[in-house]
Amino acid sequence: MSKLYSLVILCLAVGLVTSQILTDECLSCIRQNKKGSNTCSSWSLMHSQTCGKYLITHSFWNDCGKRGIGFSECTNDNQCAGECMRTYFRRYGERCAKQLKKEPYELTCADYIRLHDGGPDGCSKRDTLPNAYSLGFCMD
Repeated sequence: MSKLYSLVILCLAVGLVTSQILTDECLSCIRQNKKGSNTCSSWSLMHSQTCGKYLITHSFWNDCGKRGIGFSECTNDNQCAGECMRTYFRRYGERCAKQLKKEPYELTCADYIRLHDGGPDGCSKRDTLPNAYSLGFCMD
């Protein structure tokens, strides 16, 4: 019985990673930081196409489980794109926490934007820090 109880507590704790930290406020701040629109654009030949208010790339969308009808349809729909973000962060949140030497429940919105900007290993990349710092102004 105690093993079952421990498993239930663990499942609840994992759920808290995205339910408490990845709030609607955090998603709103990420949207503001990205300054995306309901269109798709290509930065250059060196970068991936990004779509929607979260500037989601095709590989990000693949990693969130190819939600919705299609890439541009999902990324340009706030609900679908938000669920894609949550799914992606659930998938890679523990990895990010390990890179930052934190517990998954200690991740902040700034950590999630590093994960968004740098991919699965974004929390260990220095070039993801500027956006993380700027996000603090939105979350205050």
